Amino acid sequence: MLSAILGLVGCSASVDTGSFEKELDGIQGVNGSLVEVQHPGLPTNTDVVVWLFVDSTDVASVSATAREVAEIVKVDDSVRTHQVSLAVVQGEPAQYPTRSDVSSHSAQVMHKVAEELGLPRSAGGFLRLDTQAVSQLTGSNG
Repeated sequence: MLSAILGLVGCSASVDTGSFEKELDGIQGVNGSLVEVQHPGLPTNTDVVVWLFVDSTDVASVSATAREVAEIVKVDDSVRTHQVSLAVVQGEPAQYPTRSDVSSHSAQVMHKVAEELGLPRSAGGFLRLDTQAVSQLTGSNG
C-alpha cells in the first residue's frame, strides 16, 4: 500500500504544473489557468487537466487557443507524454473562488471545437489532447 502511495506522489511530481501554467498564461486571450494532475482508474494513468480562463468562448477563438496549447504541450518535457484534458471558462480566475465553481462554469463548446479541429469528439466539457492529437494540431510526426 505504501509503495502505491509513494508511486502516486512520485507521478504527480513528474508534471511541473507551475511551469506549465506560466506557459499557458502567456497565450493571448488567456487570463489565467488551473492545472491538475489526475489519475483516473489507476495510479499509472496520468491525465493533465487544464482549465483556461479566457476572454472568449466562441468556437474559433477556443480552436485557436487549443492549437497554441498543443504547441506548448509538444515541447514541455513534463507534460508531452501525458493526455491533456482541456476546458475553458469565460472570465478571470478571481471570479471562480473554488474548483467546483470553475468546473461548473466550463463552457460547453469542446464538442464543436473538436469537430472544427478534426479531432475525435470528446465526452463532456473537455477536449482530449493525447499525443496523436498534439501531433495533428502541431503538424509534427510525434
